[in-house]
Amino acid sequence: FIHGRRVLVAAAIALPDDLVTGLLVLSLLPAPFSFEMAAPLLALPLTNNERRAIMRRLVNLGLLSYNASLQLFTMHKLVRDAARLLVHNLGLPYNETRRRFAELLVLSARRLVLPLISKNRMLSARLAWSRLSVHAVQLVNWAFQEVREDMLPLYVSMAWDLMPLLSSSCSSYTLQGFCQVVLERAQFLDMTLESAQLMTVLGSLLAESAALKRADAMLRQALEYFWRELKGPHQAVARCYKELGALMLKAGKPSEASKHLQQALEMLETLYGGASTELLPVLQLQVELLRRSRKYAEAEGVVTRALGICGAAYGPNDVQVAVWKNQLAQVVRQAGRLDEAQSLAQEVLALLQGQLGSEHPRVAAQLMMLGQLA
Repeated sequence: FIHGRRVLVAAAIALPDDLVTGLLVLSLLPAPFSFEMAAPLLALPLTNNERRAIMRRLVNLGLLSYNASLQLFTMHKLVRDAARLLVHNLGLPYNETRRRFAELLVLSARRLVLPLISKNRMLSARLAWSRLSVHAVQLVNWAFQEVREDMLPLYVSMAWDLMPLLSSSCSSYTLQGFCQVVLERAQFLDMTLESAQLMTVLGSLLAESAALKRADAMLRQALEYFWRELKGPHQAVARCYKELGALMLKAGKPSEASKHLQQALEMLETLYGGASTELLPVLQLQVELLRRSRKYAEAEGVVTRALGICGAAYGPNDVQVAVWKNQLAQVVRQAGRLDEAQSLAQEVLALLQGQLGSEHPRVAAQLMMLGQLA
């Protein structure tokens, strides 16, 4: 293996400059990768046709392989190891390349995946994320090696904006470590607002891992930082209140949960108005709290409000409307109104069949729910 790697290093050095540079830069990418992810990292040549030509020549030389059906490139592990050894021996960290790579990933996720999540198009979001997830894991791993100052804002953005996606690609333990190392760097640089964002995300991850005391301390510290820096209503403050409310709900403290969720809701209403979809995550937690407290009439009012927001934003036949109508069916069932619950569940089934088709897993789940209500 070592002999083969040395032979490959020698062969790489013998390549023309444009090919060896392309090989070394592309070795930073995890496999597989698309041309769209690779092209911006190849600073020279300047045109996409020239960049495609370099990658085609690397394929012809056997240094890359290409899957035409998936439109993805792969670099063999032995080639990648040899290229990275050469990068190390030459003292070429390619910091600017790494930064552009991180910028591209965050931008792609924001444009392609997050809008789908906001509309509850989870299957489409997962498919879109599947093309980016391996690159996100690579960035997380880089953070454990070093958190450079120029990369820190991008790491913060990843944690703040992309955590629901990262959670599907990395373990909670890995993500907690990622947030911790980035947080330590942010605190060292006296970046208070960024520290508060990381604390909020880390507090949420700790709560999911049942480390409730640590999560509580982390979230309250984040809230203090946010108020110190922002000095007024802000989406970040509302998010922190929401996470505190969720934590108190998990800890079995309904009065504190209710207080924090109401603070989050009122702040979001101030920022976005009372009919904004930004309110839906908080309304969801309020419904859960009210159902646990057996306050079914109040829960029904919150669900009805959420249904109105979804209907106005997405249309009456949107899948998101079906999700909330299903919750209404659950609430009225718990309140003892079984006939009304069955009627609502039938409406949801018809809506899902019309939007998703009769073979969709959500339709099957809805049929099971109807069977339980019968």
